[in-house]
Amino acid sequence: MIRTRFAPSPTGELHIGGARTALFNFLFARSAGKDGCFVLRIDDTDAERSRRDFEVRLMEDLRWLGLNWDEGPDVSGAVPYRQSERLGLYSEWLLRLRDAGAAYPCFCSDGRLDALRRERLERGEPPRYDGCCRNLSPAEVKRRIASGERPCWRFALRDGDIAFEDAVRGAQFFPAGTIGDFVLERSDGVPTYLFASAVDDHLMGITHVLRGDEHIPNTARQLAILDRLGCPRPVFAHIPMILSMDRQKLSKRTGSTSVREYRERGFLPEGLGAYLATLSWSPSGSVSPFSLEFLAGDFSLGRISRSSPLHDETHLLHWQREAMRRRGGARIRREVVASDPRFGFCGGRLDALLDDLIDAHPFTGELMRAVSFLVEPPENGREPWMSALALVLKTLEPWNGEALDALLRSFMKEHGLKGKEFFHPLRLFLTGLDRGAALPLVLFALGREEAVSRLGG
Repeated sequence: MIRTRFAPSPTGELHIGGARTALFNFLFARSAGKDGCFVLRIDDTDAERSRRDFEVRLMEDLRWLGLNWDEGPDVSGAVPYRQSERLGLYSEWLLRLRDAGAAYPCFCSDGRLDALRRERLERGEPPRYDGCCRNLSPAEVKRRIASGERPCWRFALRDGDIAFEDAVRGAQFFPAGTIGDFVLERSDGVPTYLFASAVDDHLMGITHVLRGDEHIPNTARQLAILDRLGCPRPVFAHIPMILSMDRQKLSKRTGSTSVREYRERGFLPEGLGAYLATLSWSPSGSVSPFSLEFLAGDFSLGRISRSSPLHDETHLLHWQREAMRRRGGARIRREVVASDPRFGFCGGRLDALLDDLIDAHPFTGELMRAVSFLVEPPENGREPWMSALALVLKTLEPWNGEALDALLRSFMKEHGLKGKEFFHPLRLFLTGLDRGAALPLVLFALGREEAVSRLGG
């Protein structure tokens, strides 16, 4: 059985990095067929920043990408899937650690901790708690609590190294003393991410944790918790962080864009999904990146790269164009007509024109603007020869792209016109544009009656 989870915090929109993590967890679970389960858990212990509307939008974006979960907040399950609804469980598991002598109260003020952090950084050492409160006597603890002090609870790390085998990055090693005693529960009684996540992964039976490699230090701490509780370790697979084109951590300034924004810009879910699938992993040559089912059948942790991919929108646009081509003119035409019924008069004649314009206009909204001349005739001057062209078009058989192309070239030659004297004025008159799709496709989409009417005046 393979059980994976995607556990976002609802403190903002779903971005590229989170979407890629969700996709890889989904694909790995689905690679096991009926023996796989993809869990959506909402890590919302940050009450000040967590918002339910962000949670709703996040779930909408995941479903838009086709990443449907088997267990989650809105899918019936045996347990709650929001951490804010599981606080009692964390208290129970903290008590187990306290009873085992693996957790202790810490009364250090924020001021002392800030000073300790500065001192260590000034000495060129990583910040680490110094264990000041670790050996307080029970009487001292009781006295301070009775006086109104509210401690946080820290994990008492054992002496010794922490090591684990990462399914992507190989052996990971944290020598004894490099990690300090970390907080399990804050002084307000709310568990930290480190503790709640470790407990949840155990209780939910998560077998594989796929997440960004910035979490590797967190993994060492969470494994220490699980080991002390006597819980089995899940397999960890840390995915390399996606970087901006200048190899910086993604941010708004460096190009971090939300899935919602890509949706609003007109990207197709299958195009964005194909792009995400190629960030640190790539399907076999015969596997379509547009099919989640095929991707899942091909997915493996062993083929995930250790190097950080770059978020390149030119590559994303490539996959968007490919996705639009796969949809094809007929399906896009139905979407166009649903959005603006005025295009309905073109019928299936519009398909070839849309197909021809996809490279230049890879979004449905752009395509609609590019063919707006079909329903909003431009106001441009008519050339004297256009009435004659209307007459020959009136009797053309059959009405298709090849016949129209042959007729236009024959008409131009018979009337002694050069290409620029004929095609450019004709394009301007029909479309209002200097360049665009092939004119035979424009006329074909307009249809005989409309083309003759416009040219004949």
